[in-house]
Amino acid sequence: MAVQHFSTHALAVIICALMGLSWTASAAPPGWAITQLTDNSYTDTNPEVSGSNAVWQGNDGDWEVFLYNGSTTTQLTDNSYADATPQVSGSNVVWIGAAGGGDYEVFLYNGSTTTQLTENGYNDSSPRLSGSNAVWYADDGTGKEIFFYNGSATTQVTDNSVDDWCPEISGSNVVWQGYHGDDTDIFLYDGDTTTQVTTNGVTDRLPQISGSNVVWQGWDGTDYEIFLWNGTTTIQLSNNGFTDSNPQVSGSNVVWESHDGNDTEILFFDGTAVTQLTDNTVNDRLPEVDGSNVVWYADDGNDTEIFFFDGRTVTQLTNNATDDLYPKISGSTVVWYGWDGNDYEIYMAVPEPATLSLVALGGLALLLRRRRA
Repeated sequence: MAVQHFSTHALAVIICALMGLSWTASAAPPGWAITQLTDNSYTDTNPEVSGSNAVWQGNDGDWEVFLYNGSTTTQLTDNSYADATPQVSGSNVVWIGAAGGGDYEVFLYNGSTTTQLTENGYNDSSPRLSGSNAVWYADDGTGKEIFFYNGSATTQVTDNSVDDWCPEISGSNVVWQGYHGDDTDIFLYDGDTTTQVTTNGVTDRLPQISGSNVVWQGWDGTDYEIFLWNGTTTIQLSNNGFTDSNPQVSGSNVVWESHDGNDTEILFFDGTAVTQLTDNTVNDRLPEVDGSNVVWYADDGNDTEIFFFDGRTVTQLTNNATDDLYPKISGSTVVWYGWDGNDYEIYMAVPEPATLSLVALGGLALLLRRRRA
């Protein structure tokens, strides 16, 4: 057997090394590593993550955009105007900058160069990114409209006298909410045609998309409930007497927050059934989901902490006396911004590589000693 080639001494060295790793002082919970990506004298905020890449905005006198690629940080903007709300997908980054005349324009960084996607006399807002595809909305003076960039050219998706805004993107699919005189409805553009997903007399808002799956919160006449459209049919995921809000979707998995009359809790739909992930007396807020992994923050009245659900168990990632806020997730990588006592900094948490447990290694050492006897 291969294990016979390990000496007892070599195994003891491995065990001691692992013991040293296990007992190294760290703010991270067991099995996790937390890295502080920024350490400066100004506020860093609004982090986003895609794989090992993270972006955020930092105020060094005005807002600038920064990119961390898993090992090093690059300042993508360095100018005299505000650059804000960065989004990342792979090595692509999109943001808005108050260039030229003072209105916000959309910029795209493709991993090597930066391109200004818009140049007009009005504000372009809320850019979202999926690969090299981007979407945003702009108020042209007659109403808010949706614009889509496919990696080479920009298409104006809506052109009317009412407001269309809050776009989100997955591949070439785009969703948004549009106000058409009486209420807001949800619309989907698939790169070619537009479909009105909801048609009713109540407000539907804050859509999110993953593939062809769309979620949103809709008014049922009493409060907001969560709805899922799978490309053909609409499923109502919640049905209660209190507000359900801020849904997020990844594949067929959906997560949202629900106010139970006392505080807000986190609910998770796995494509089949709904599970309540939290049940406490504090406010659990703004969950994000990727696959079966969920992250959120909780306000206990003193400060806020970050929590992670891996599809089976909940882990508290932070435990301190300062605020940790607005986590984002990609796979099992989590980013957020937290107060360091002077300003807000950016943090990243990743699971540590799995290793054999000390108990298992101890048993293996005993087995080898017996085989050598």
